[in-house]
Amino acid sequence: MFISKTTSETILLLRYNDAQLGGIESTLTRLLSSDPSCITSRILATGLDLMGTASTSSSLHSKTLKSLGDTKSSNEYVNLHVHALLDFSKGYFREAAETWERILILYPFDMMSIKFAADAYFYTGDREMLRDSIARVLPIWDSSTDRPLKSYLHGMYAFGLGETNMIERAEKEARFGLELNPHDGWATHALAHSFEYAGNISEGIQILKTTKHEWQKCDIIKPHLDWHWTLYEIEQGNQNAAEEILQNEILNRNSDIIMLDFVDIASLIYRLRLAGQNSSKIYSSTRLKSFLNDHLHDHVLLFNDLHMYFILDDFADLESRNQFAQTLKDAYEQVDSDNGKVYREIGKYLFEAIDQFKEKNYSKVVDLLYPIRNQIYRIGGSNAQRDLFFLLLIHSAVYSTNNEHQILAKRLINERCAFRNQTKSNMMTNYANQIRDL
Repeated sequence: MFISKTTSETILLLRYNDAQLGGIESTLTRLLSSDPSCITSRILATGLDLMGTASTSSSLHSKTLKSLGDTKSSNEYVNLHVHALLDFSKGYFREAAETWERILILYPFDMMSIKFAADAYFYTGDREMLRDSIARVLPIWDSSTDRPLKSYLHGMYAFGLGETNMIERAEKEARFGLELNPHDGWATHALAHSFEYAGNISEGIQILKTTKHEWQKCDIIKPHLDWHWTLYEIEQGNQNAAEEILQNEILNRNSDIIMLDFVDIASLIYRLRLAGQNSSKIYSSTRLKSFLNDHLHDHVLLFNDLHMYFILDDFADLESRNQFAQTLKDAYEQVDSDNGKVYREIGKYLFEAIDQFKEKNYSKVVDLLYPIRNQIYRIGGSNAQRDLFFLLLIHSAVYSTNNEHQILAKRLINERCAFRNQTKSNMMTNYANQIRDL
């Protein structure tokens, strides 16, 4: 027995808890209980759990084995999915993505493979495949007349285009996706990225304002769209407005914090700190502290761990900090997973840079970050999310006592503004003024 194709695609793509389906958790529960032997139901549920990246890495593989069992199907489609999920659960994200691409050669309409592969590429920072994986199947979907959810692929394609700096095409694809479906939260998200990368900050704010009644329905991704709004405000120097959005729309919303929410919150706290803004209200959040404590030793994604580390000192004592450092090394230092390789080659320098910045050793931060700045994409996430590390580099270069670093800071400011096709933003202007005043 196979689950309803429409139901599985809906769960994967809507990015909100649809009342008609009873929400994602209820839908999955009913799917699994209706036929416990249905392997594709278990593949879907297991994949969604893995992609959430909110379990301990040490338990992922055993949980996946328990969920999928010793599956030996006569159906090669099933075998390939199981193989990919087992690889993903062991931290072999690239190998998992390659298997999902094998499925798409034969089954280009398989939304589970499309979405799971896209997540794997996102977690490994593979920007080209975020774009090209969708480009391979999009014409096939567009030529089909009976694919009601094909509009979502245009938003996914737009995101990959934006991450590879094809910004005008990204905006066009995102707008087309929204013409087909105004409630596509991911297409709105891709549009928000394109405005940021193009330096069209005011237009980005205006779009989010005028379409809020449409995207706020997407409760899973809504806080992330609010996060993009805060980035616009910070770029314009409106730290108070950014903090208000963080407090009211992301941190204090009436639902559980998920990992995507957490990394956004941690990122904003650190960005506001770089901009000179610190809020005691944020640091007193028991919900945030509880989530941090619950997931401190997950170590599923290096990207998540770095965001834990950004705010760890604000919510954890010295013993917890030392335990985090030890379990981090245990999880990555000797393993051959994708995260293990990136930790040894890139990640450990990022953690040290965060430490050195806390101690105001700005010259040391520059020495650590500048040589690896063009490899940071390997930690995963989007260009917008990783921009925090470039802001950390610029900030440290500005305040370094090394005159060469201050000259470098001017060049880095020029580079960032040219890349975003903008005159100096308020944020960059403030940094430039600091250099002049030093």
